[in-house]
Amino acid sequence: MLTATPIAPTMDEILATAERIAGHVIRSPLLATNFGGSDSNVFLKLENQQPIAVFKARTMANIALTLDSGDAVRGIYTASSGNAGIGLAWIAHKLSLSARVYAPISGPKGKLEAIRKFGADVQLLDDNVWWQLIRNGAHETDPGVYFDAVRSTAALAASGTIGLEISQQLAEVDTVIIPFGGGGLACGIANAIKMLRPAVRIVVAECASAAPVSAAFEAGEPANIEVLPSFISGAGAPSVLPEMWPLVKRLIDDTEVVSVRQVEDTVRLLKKEKDVTAEGAGALSVAAARFCASSHGTTACIVSGGNIDADVMEGILSRPSLPS
Repeated sequence: MLTATPIAPTMDEILATAERIAGHVIRSPLLATNFGGSDSNVFLKLENQQPIAVFKARTMANIALTLDSGDAVRGIYTASSGNAGIGLAWIAHKLSLSARVYAPISGPKGKLEAIRKFGADVQLLDDNVWWQLIRNGAHETDPGVYFDAVRSTAALAASGTIGLEISQQLAEVDTVIIPFGGGGLACGIANAIKMLRPAVRIVVAECASAAPVSAAFEAGEPANIEVLPSFISGAGAPSVLPEMWPLVKRLIDDTEVVSVRQVEDTVRLLKKEKDVTAEGAGALSVAAARFCASSHGTTACIVSGGNIDADVMEGILSRPSLPS
């Protein structure tokens, strides 16, 4: 099991990463909305417009492009419930590498199918076995190179390019709200923002069905929680990874927790009013901006991905909106 705290990248490393991945990903747009309260201007950072509809395109491209050619021949693999696996399969297809994804049996079917369409091998594991693979950071018998989409410096630098772009796109930003999965996205963005604009408030958005960061802040250390089933995948782990906790504690200023119903309502609002397709995890930040009472000021919400199963979206769109 990994125990060392990940090394946060320097700004020079983030700038180099932005240049390295530029030919594979887009500089995602920032969309103004009226979704916040009277004291907030809310902007959406649309990572759902990346080539594979998720920010993990940045992560997996950067890890792959820094891979030693001698290691590449061994093949690459990761553990993922969906989006990191899609990212791995996508970049492996582009670079003609063999790829494997270890996924939980409970993983979203649409995301698993997307992984297979890029030609990667999918190995389904019991959910607890899969979580232990993530905790360990490697598979005991797989000969390939493990792509750690959360704890590697390359992953943090890739997410840092989002923070870099926000600082360039939104001059008066007060708050950045970020969905929390494993912590690579949140800590990567926060690390970049804090280097460029130390006064900006970094908020993690979680769902009440699984809020490990809130539990860790309350306990003063990572705490195991019960993860309740919901349509939200890619966010809400059984605990904050212990080796990520020092970064989380240093870089994250606050957490805000929303309900599953509020996330559903936000997915619906984004689609109907802005034609923005967001998966549950991708809508968490916007839900926090809409429903949490604390003042945000000028706010950037990370819409981290848009890989939502069609039948899930259809069900959400068919239900009534929450009262204003």
